[in-house]
Amino acid sequence: MASSKNVRTRRRTPGDFIQFIALSIISGFVVALILIPPTTAMSATINASMNWFKALPVSMSNGPLSKPSVIYASDGKTELASYYAQNRTEVSLDKISQHMKDAILSSEDRKFYEHGAVSPLGIARAVVNNVINPGNRQGASTLTQQYVNNLLIDAAEQSGEEAGTLGANKDYLDKIKEMKLAISMEQNLSKDQILEGYLNIINLGGSNYGVEAAAYYYWGISASELNISQSAILAGMVVSPNMYRPDKNPELAKKRRDIVLGTMLRDGKITEDEYSEALNEDVNLDIHTTPSGCSTAGDFAHFCVYAVTDFLNDETYGATEDDRKNALYRGGYKIITTVDVKAQKEAKAQVEATQPSANNPDKVSAALVSVEPGSGKILAMAQNSGYGDSVETNFEDNYYNFNVDIAHGGTAGFQPGSTFKPVFLAQWIKDGKGVNATIDGTSLNYPKSFRWPASCQPNGYILSEDAEGFSFSNAEGGLRTWNTVAYGIKNSINSFTAKMVSTTDACAINDLRAKLRITDGAGNPPYEISRPSYMLGGWEKGTTPLTMASAYATFASGGTYCEPRSLTKVSKNGKEVKGYKSTCERVLDEDVANGVNYVLEQVLVSGSGYQRGIGLAGASAAKTGTTNDSTQTWMIGYTRGIATASWVGNVDQGSRPLNGLSINGQRLSYVDGATYAGAQWQRYMGAVAKNYKTDAFTTPSAKVLGTNQ
Repeated sequence: MASSKNVRTRRRTPGDFIQFIALSIISGFVVALILIPPTTAMSATINASMNWFKALPVSMSNGPLSKPSVIYASDGKTELASYYAQNRTEVSLDKISQHMKDAILSSEDRKFYEHGAVSPLGIARAVVNNVINPGNRQGASTLTQQYVNNLLIDAAEQSGEEAGTLGANKDYLDKIKEMKLAISMEQNLSKDQILEGYLNIINLGGSNYGVEAAAYYYWGISASELNISQSAILAGMVVSPNMYRPDKNPELAKKRRDIVLGTMLRDGKITEDEYSEALNEDVNLDIHTTPSGCSTAGDFAHFCVYAVTDFLNDETYGATEDDRKNALYRGGYKIITTVDVKAQKEAKAQVEATQPSANNPDKVSAALVSVEPGSGKILAMAQNSGYGDSVETNFEDNYYNFNVDIAHGGTAGFQPGSTFKPVFLAQWIKDGKGVNATIDGTSLNYPKSFRWPASCQPNGYILSEDAEGFSFSNAEGGLRTWNTVAYGIKNSINSFTAKMVSTTDACAINDLRAKLRITDGAGNPPYEISRPSYMLGGWEKGTTPLTMASAYATFASGGTYCEPRSLTKVSKNGKEVKGYKSTCERVLDEDVANGVNYVLEQVLVSGSGYQRGIGLAGASAAKTGTTNDSTQTWMIGYTRGIATASWVGNVDQGSRPLNGLSINGQRLSYVDGATYAGAQWQRYMGAVAKNYKTDAFTTPSAKVLGTNQ
C-alpha cells in the first residue's frame, strides 16, 4: 500500500465553497417548496426565490413521442415500409413484464412509489457528494425527473431543435426547471402513468426506444415476455445505452446486468434462487432488425420511393425539406397510398415473366405502370429489378425507377415511337375531321421545300429538316396505300401519320401535348417543334411510362386529364391530417375522346395489336409503339377503369436494338411493340382489368366518324 505521503489530494478553492453555498440555497428552496405549506410565513428573500421558481413553466407535452411513420397500400392494412429515427412501439403498463418494471425501479428509483416528484434526501446527498468528490458526480433525478428530461429532449428533436444542455450535460438552471416540471407532472399523472411513459421513451441502444422495441430487437419477443435476466440487461442500459448494448459490448452488459440483479435481490423483487439462476445465464441474443425506409418494401419499393417523395414535397408537413424529413422520421404518420396490392403483385409477376431480373445476360429492361382514369391514382408500378443502392447500384437491383421522371427517382425517359400517334389523331378530330376520311398513305418523302403548318413559328410553317427533305420508312416496308385515317392509326403506318400531320397545325399538336402533360423525364418539352420527325416519336428526348399512361387515361375518362398521384390520406394519432383529392382538368371534348377510343379499339381487333386482346371487345383499347431499330418498344392501353403503359427496352443502352437479344431465353430477329411489351400488357390486363370499371366505350358522333377532312 502506498504511504500517506504519496497520496495526492485535491486542494480546495474558494470556488468550491461558493458552489457549495449556491447548491445549498437551491436545494433549500426546492425542499421548502416541497415541504413547507404555502401559508407559512417566510422572509422576503425566500419569497422572492419562491416566486422565481414558481414563474418557471408548469406544464409540458408528454406526447406523442417520436414514432415511426408507416407507409400502407390503398387498403390501409398492407404495410409497405416504415421510416424512423427512433424505433418505438408504445405499449400499456400491463403489457410490460413485472420483472422489467421491478428491474427499472430497483436500479433507477427504488422509492418511486413512496416519495414525491423530487427527492429532498437525494438532492442533499448529491450536493454533498459533488462538492466533496467533484470528480465523481452523482445525479439526484427521480424516475419522474428522468421522464421529464427524456420528454424535453424528444420534443426538441421532433421540432428539429437542439436539445441544449438537457440530458447528461444539463446545468443547474436546467435541473431546477426539470424539478418544477416533474412536480407539475406528478400533480397531473399517476405513478403508474409516469412509469408507463418512462418505459416507452427510454433509449435502449441504437435507434431502439422503449422496452417493446428493445425486447423485439434483442430477443424477438414482446415486452410482456421479458424474463429476469433480460429485464436486468435492459434496465442496466439506461445509464449509458450504447456502452451497455449487449450486441456491441456483451461483457460490459453482463457486468451491468449483474449489478441490477443485485439491486433486485436487495429490494426483494427476486429470490436467492432466481438471482443465482439469472446470474449464471449467458447474454444470449436473437437479433431481429426493423429496417427503416423503402428498401424494405420488396416488390413495392420503387412505388414506395415515389410516394415518399410526394410526402416530402408537401409543405403540409413542414416549411423546409429538413422539417418534412424530421416529420417523416419522427412524426408517427400513417401514410395511405393509392397502390392496389393485387394489381402490384400481378404487375411485378408479369415484368419478371417478360425478362427475369435474376438472369438477364443482355440487361433488357421491362416496366409496367397503371393509373385510374378520372382520378390519376397510381394503381401499380413495377419493373424487372429489385431496389438498389444509389451509390453502388447494379442492374439486378436498380436504384432508378424505369417508370417515372427524374424528380421521383427515375430516368430521362425513352422515345415513345408510335404511341404518340393518338395525340395527332385527337388533334385531327378536334379540327373537325373524321376518322374515316380517306388519305394518301403512299408517300415516304417530303421535299425540303414542303411547308408543314405551324402557326406559332416564323412565317407560320416549318420546313423538312434534311437537305433531301424528310424521309422515313414504314415498318417492314409495306402498307403504302390510300385508306382511312383509322386504318393508318390502327396499323401504325408512318406514311399515314405523316400525311395527317402535313395538314395539321404542329403548334396545335404541341399545345395538346402540353395539356396531356407529355414531357421528358425532366419535365420539359420532349422534342423540338421545328423538326417534323417528332411526329413519328423520334424524339431526341424521351418520356416515361407513367407520363404516357396518364395521357392515355385522358381518352379512357372521356377527355379529363388527372395528374398522377400516389397518396390517398395521411393521419396521425388516429386523426386525419390531409386527404388527397384528384387534380383533374378537361382537355378534350368527350366526343373527341370517344373518337380516339373508337380507333384504338380496332388496334386490338384488326390492327398492330390484334393478337393482344383481353376479351373486352368494345371496352378496351391500345396502341403499340416501336422506335427505329427496335431500341424501345411499347404497348399502352386502357379500359374505363385502368390505363396501363407497358414498356420493354434499354435503360442504359438507348441506341441498342432489341432484335437478337436474349429476352427470357428467346432471341427473335425482329421485336416490335406487340412482341414483348404487348404480351406483358396482355397478360397483366387480362388478369386485373375486370377488377375495375369495364363499361363499353361510347360511340362517337357521326361528325367524328365521318369521311370529311
